[in-house]
Amino acid sequence: MRSGAHIPLAEEAFIQLYDAYSKRLYGFILALVHAPAAAEDLTQELFLKLWVNRESLSSVNHIEHYLFAMARNKALNYIRKAQNDERVMALLKNSMHEAVSPVEHQVAFSEYEQLVGRALERLSPQRSLVFRLSRYQGYDLEEIASRLQLSRNTVKNHLSQALRFIRGYLTDHHFPFLLLLFLLTR
Repeated sequence: MRSGAHIPLAEEAFIQLYDAYSKRLYGFILALVHAPAAAEDLTQELFLKLWVNRESLSSVNHIEHYLFAMARNKALNYIRKAQNDERVMALLKNSMHEAVSPVEHQVAFSEYEQLVGRALERLSPQRSLVFRLSRYQGYDLEEIASRLQLSRNTVKNHLSQALRFIRGYLTDHHFPFLLLLFLLTR
């Protein structure tokens, strides 16, 4: 395809985009779906969709964020569909158990803890404290409210805002959420 023949500019730009991101996107999707064939298919579908809608790419400000958001959405849609197909779910669960070693568990969990720690540093001291009391020390909303002399609704608001911020922070840093869920539910 890259022979000496003239390649239209749009096609050349697409090839460069593919070369720059295909492996990273495949790895990202693989971390979410834990099925190499599915990750390959989803990566190809992503680039096919990009090619079909290439005219709309000029309005995209941050192509990397856009590509990873597309990849995450493709992977999550695949998993949602797989949940309705017991055979696919069984294959997915088996490949998850085979694909993740204890060392990978530890590395992923360590990465998760570091990201959450950095996210907590960006919260207000009060909101961070509410989150820590709830999630790390096991206090319920009433206990936190009593301890901090706040209303239950204020505590609930702090906790929901903290969770929303942390989820967004993890998403922005492309942390594989499904791997995290897998690690935490074992």
